[in-house]
Formats: sequence, C-alpha cells, structure tokens
Amino acid sequence: MIDFVKKYKAFIIIGAVMIAALTVTFFLGGSSGDSGKPVSPKAAAAASTEASTIESTQENTKSTAQPTTAKPKHKPVETTVPSTFQSSGAEPSKPVQKQESVQSNTSQASRNHSSSSSKTQPRTGQDKYKTDPVPEGKPEPVEPEEQTVASKKTEVTLSVSCASVLNKLEKLDEDKLEVVPPDGWILKPVTVTINEGETVFDVTQRVCRDKNIHMEFSFTPIYNSAYIEGIGNLYEFDCGSGSGWMYEVDSWFPVYGCSRYVLKGGETINWKYTTNIGKDIGGGSQQWNEE
Repeated sequence: MIDFVKKYKAFIIIGAVMIAALTVTFFLGGSSGDSGKPVSPKAAAAASTEASTIESTQENTKSTAQPTTAKPKHKPVETTVPSTFQSSGAEPSKPVQKQESVQSNTSQASRNHSSSSSKTQPRTGQDKYKTDPVPEGKPEPVEPEEQTVASKKTEVTLSVSCASVLNKLEKLDEDKLEVVPPDGWILKPVTVTINEGETVFDVTQRVCRDKNIHMEFSFTPIYNSAYIEGIGNLYEFDCGSGSGWMYEVDSWFPVYGCSRYVLKGGETINWKYTTNIGKDIGGGSQQWNEE
C-alpha cells in the first residue's frame, strides 16, 4: 500500500486538487442562479425593471380597487320660494284686464285711475296712470299708501241703483232678469256713519256686507285702485258691451278709482249701473256715439 501511494503520489495529488476545484465550482455556481450559471449585469437590470413594473401594476390595481366618492356631473338645483310667497303665504292676485272700465268718468283716458303724487305728462296733462286732470274744486285722488283714517266720526249718504237697465231689458242676459228690482233700487239712499279719511270703496264694501248685498271687486295694480265688477249679482257687460258700474259723488263722476277717493264727510255717493258707458246716467262723453 505504501509502495502504491509512493508510486502514484503525483496522480493522487492531482486528483485531489481536481476534486477540490470541482467542489468549490459546484457551490459557487449554485449560488449564482437556478441554472447554475452566473447572472450577468444586463440580466440583473432587466429582472429589476420587470419587478418594478409588476410592483407598480399591483399598486395601481390596489388604488383602483379602493372605493371612491363620485362627484355629481351637474350642480344641484336649488328650489327657492319666491319672496312674495314667503311674506304673504299665498300666491299674489293677478291684475284683471278690463274690456272697458266705466267707473271713472267719461273718456277712455279718464276711465283710468290717477295719482295725486304722480308727475303729469306735458303733452296730455295726464299722470302715470293716464288720468285726466281733476277739475278745479274737485278733490284730488289719494294713493292708498298715503291714506290716513282719523278717529273723527262723520256721515255720508250712499245708494245703489240699476234703474237704467229697466229701459234696456231686451239687452239684459236672460238669467239676470230676476236680480233687477222692479224699481231699480238695489239700495235706496241711506245715511252711513264713517271715520273721516275712509274711501268710497271702504264705505261701499262695509255697507254691502252689513246689508247682505252681493258685491264683487278686484284690485288693478296698473291703476292702483279697486274695481267694482258686480253689485247685487249684476255685473259689467250683463247688459251690453258698454254696461257696468260707475260711482258719482256730489253729482260728479270722478276720474279715478273708488278706493282713491277719500271722504271728508257730508258727501252723497251714488252707485249707478250704466248701459251706455255713462251717457244714460249723466256721466257719458260727447265723443262716444249712441249705440
């Protein structure tokens, strides 16, 4: 055995060295990659880039998966209650358009209503409510917002008549024949106690209510006055296109609305139904032709 080792000593040493070298190479190659081959710098960079892309994709997927609060495409509509409704609690009444108003006197312009505090127009002499100038000695109209009712008591006389219809029964609507009194008096002249500063409208409304007499009216903003549509169930246009109610104070048919005629006391107020825009009751205009 000793002789064998001595004889082949050189081969044994060479073999041992080769085994040692193979062993070292095996372990070093295994740690360099799964294939047993060393990983190049280019391959390592590519692997790093791929890993970063995968990680970024995962983060994006994670972010997309998180619940989000969607914003509305349109701004919500705000519902606002009109200020008028808020203050009154009900829809305001609308102006009533008249075919022909006969409560103001004898011309189309004077049948409108006026304002004593309004400036007159140089060309026509009318105010902004298109009211003709008030004759000298007659009371100027007073705006409702400027009126003041005093505590002082006084008296006026009031009456309501539709006698003019008796001469035009052929023109009267058939269903209104029964509402016309035989003598034409809906209310014979009565003495009424009032407060100084009340208007013709105030007094007429109160008396009709107290006497259980039908009365219907509307407020016309463009004229800033009340308009009497019907009394005793007899309405405007019930006896022709020129028919309706007019009021007379001390033998004068005012050129403005009844809610703007302020009473001082002692006046005689007559409500008269006309069938010819005032001409048949003494309040008509010569510029109108007979029907």
